[in-house]
Amino acid sequence: MNWYDRVSKDISNIPDAVAYYEAELIQAKQDVRVAGNIEKASAQMPGIVENRFNQLQEIEGILEYLNIELRRLRSQHFRNLSTSVKL
Repeated sequence: MNWYDRVSKDISNIPDAVAYYEAELIQAKQDVRVAGNIEKASAQMPGIVENRFNQLQEIEGILEYLNIELRRLRSQHFRNLSTSVKL
C-alpha cells in the first residue's frame, strides 16, 4: 500500500509519510552523487530519476487530497456557521 492510500484512509498517517519522505530525500541526495565510473553512474541515472519522479507524484497527490479535504471542511463549517447566524 502506498502512502497516498494510507493518508486518504487515515489522516493520522501524515507524520509517518513525512518521516518516510524525509528519509527518502536523504537517500536521494546520495543517489545522485556522481562518484567513480561516470559511464556507470550515468547509465543508472534514468532509473533513479524515474523512481524519484514517481515519489514526487505521490507527494503531490497527497497534497491535492489534503487541499480537497481542507476546502470540503471549510465549506462545511461555513455552511454550519451561516445557518446558525441569522443575518
